[in-house]
Amino acid sequence: MKWIEILKHQEKIKTKGIKITKTKKKTISIIGASRKLGVTHICLSLANFLHSALKREVLYIELAEESQLLSTVGEKQINFDGTVGFVFKGVTYILACDVEKALKLLNSHSGYIIVDIHNYDEKTKCIFERCDKRIVIGSMKPWCRRDLDILLSKMKGVDDMGMNFYNKTTLKRENADFEKEFHRTMKTLPIIDNPFLIKEKEFKPLLEMLM
Repeated sequence: MKWIEILKHQEKIKTKGIKITKTKKKTISIIGASRKLGVTHICLSLANFLHSALKREVLYIELAEESQLLSTVGEKQINFDGTVGFVFKGVTYILACDVEKALKLLNSHSGYIIVDIHNYDEKTKCIFERCDKRIVIGSMKPWCRRDLDILLSKMKGVDDMGMNFYNKTTLKRENADFEKEFHRTMKTLPIIDNPFLIKEKEFKPLLEMLM
């Protein structure tokens, strides 16, 4: 794998032949235009890649009314900054988090933060816009197009700086259709087998998502 430099700062480390740069706090929010597009899967993949491969401190915020992850990551409960959290494979999770608590954590936590946003609305948009890097996962499939149109309409006026669009499918034609219609670049979402066991061949696409 070729050497890749990301996130400019001071001290450089080597991980599996990749040149990484240590950084200050980095916040990443991810939202899907439709359900079942792999938002939580890629959030978990990025969080565990950052911790296990890049040795970063990672906080995972599940911005949702109900948790989908409690049965998976909820074995070890902790007190994290005055709120109930869970630690699983070195990543700290705040589950079923509300907007007020998420804003507090974004302001106070010094490490990486991954925000898994279950629903984009007037309340959660402030969290999405607050993050350094914002990722939107959509699909140009006919049955998903309306959802994508609705989400992009809600995002009208949001600063595109730091925002990236990903397609759940691997069809380049769909990416080209998105770019032609919306005048924005759409990339293909990486395929990660197991978000809790990141393979070396999956390092590069995950790094590219973080850049």
